[in-house]
Amino acid sequence: MKRLIYLIPILVAFVACNNNYQQSSDDFASTSSESSTPSYSSPKDAAPEIARAFVKRSFSNDCNFERDVVLENTMVTNRYQVMQKFKSNGQEYVYKIFIQYFDGNVNDVSSWDFNQLVVEDVNSGKQSTFKGNLDSRIKKTVGIGNSVEFAGVEFKIIDARIGTSIALSHKGKLSRKQIADALKEMHDTYKYETYHIYHDNNLKEDYVQWQATGNMSAIFDFEKDKIYETLEDYVNGKAIN
Repeated sequence: MKRLIYLIPILVAFVACNNNYQQSSDDFASTSSESSTPSYSSPKDAAPEIARAFVKRSFSNDCNFERDVVLENTMVTNRYQVMQKFKSNGQEYVYKIFIQYFDGNVNDVSSWDFNQLVVEDVNSGKQSTFKGNLDSRIKKTVGIGNSVEFAGVEFKIIDARIGTSIALSHKGKLSRKQIADALKEMHDTYKYETYHIYHDNNLKEDYVQWQATGNMSAIFDFEKDKIYETLEDYVNGKAIN
């Protein structure tokens, strides 16, 4: 794993072009008083403050955060990567965290969750890692075990992975058109990046993927028991198995 301190120079360059995320104070601004926490109207604007709240909860409440903060979008809507330097108990650290907004007040930490928080001591390079509840919250939100219908076909939700993919089972074979039509509706509903459809409940790796770009990236031919990496490969009969 690359040390986070290698990424510290990015902070200055990033904030130079993103003044919305630069606090107008000294290099390090104390945020220990919850009563002074500002309010924001959008998840993206609130994300740095939420990230700092998770750091204080997980690592130490005694944190003075540097005004420069890196905030990056991810492929998932309302999920952000945040990185920032701070001081705690006389030591200098840098943190990196992935956080996601679900619903409710964007300024309320309970409306968010995080996957992993890494805090690194700038001087020694020693890292501390903290796990959040994002994975389990995603699964609960999606509704693992529930039955859903898309394009007239009934599926059972069997898995969801950190908001980037969702797996659904279906007993019996489906035509390629049924799969494509169902996947289109799934994309409109879940907004995920990738979907996996299994033709039975045994989690056999027979699947079709649907990317957010709207292109078939992998096609499973149930009749021929073949997997094709792209639509072009499918048309040309170039299976990968």
